[in-house]
Amino acid sequence: MRVLCLLTVLFTGALGLRTSSHTSWHSSAAGTVSSSGADAKPVFYLIVMGKLAYRHQVSLWLTSLRKLGGFKDEVVLITDKPVCLAKTLEEAKLLGPKISSNENVEIYGPGAGFEGNLHFIKRPVVKDIYKMKMEKTRGWLNVKNAAIPHPVSSIIYTDEDVVIGKDLTNFVQMVRQTEKLKHTLGLFRDTGASAGELHTGVVVMFPGESTEQCMQSWAKHLAKNGRQQKAEGKKNAFKEVMDEEDLKEDMLTDEEMEAMGPDQRALGSTGLCKKKADHDGIRIFPAEYFWFPTKGGLNQDKKAEFVHFTNTGRWKIISHDLIKKYLVRLGIPEEIDPLGSVKDKTCATDGTLPAKKE
Repeated sequence: MRVLCLLTVLFTGALGLRTSSHTSWHSSAAGTVSSSGADAKPVFYLIVMGKLAYRHQVSLWLTSLRKLGGFKDEVVLITDKPVCLAKTLEEAKLLGPKISSNENVEIYGPGAGFEGNLHFIKRPVVKDIYKMKMEKTRGWLNVKNAAIPHPVSSIIYTDEDVVIGKDLTNFVQMVRQTEKLKHTLGLFRDTGASAGELHTGVVVMFPGESTEQCMQSWAKHLAKNGRQQKAEGKKNAFKEVMDEEDLKEDMLTDEEMEAMGPDQRALGSTGLCKKKADHDGIRIFPAEYFWFPTKGGLNQDKKAEFVHFTNTGRWKIISHDLIKKYLVRLGIPEEIDPLGSVKDKTCATDGTLPAKKE
């Protein structure tokens, strides 16, 4: 019996398993993720699939997160092109040496001058945008496979076309306080024509059984809405033409509303995410942390923690020169070209998993 106990202790220590009574655990069908404890912290979470893996927009996102946002902890990147993503970030000098790799995740150290490791979750190739969006609903499942070296207290997701424009200390403190409550998700509300809808460009996912049920239901609604939109042939076509003078801070373009539509409508119709007797539902964050940029605001150097340029709208409508100058004034290095692509295209067929069949 003594030998058995000794072996158990040694085995547990070798695996680095946490046995502290102060740590709680978030369970799912795919495994267990530590979610609380003195050393628990949030992680940032980004989906970089398809052509996005070639574009330096991800370099802009990561630079803004580290340099302007001051976030020095672990980052999880969901991708179906891990080799291309690595080449893109390496070209931007944002990637350090590879630390480890297995069938689920590749872990890299930070680039010179930065802190915090990068965890590339390897996912099968998908062609439909709504299927890429569904990786939001897999947040805790993906983080479970990310080999994060500390308990994860929450997941902070943003779209890739979001730029971190201010230090994130206050926002992260608000998230940490919200973790003590019983919310499933934390989001901002849309404004303008879609006022009141839940904006899914920034989503904070809190741990717990209620969140798990919320995410599973959201995934089902998103798949249904995505298939319907695809069947209707909607792909940002037949839209009103606008220019940068028409944009206002409290409005979305038709293209933006259509592109964001499937997952926002899906979440809006997901009752399990909303307040119930056993949980507090969705936390709505103060609007001051979020901004849809305009020409006037960029010229005045307006800032917010999350500046959502939107690939389907503002990146196309607002002058690229104006955006570039604004980003440089914020503190983004001039060599980071948000509209540029990785020069080495030999990665195109490397490091990908087969596409899933319908």
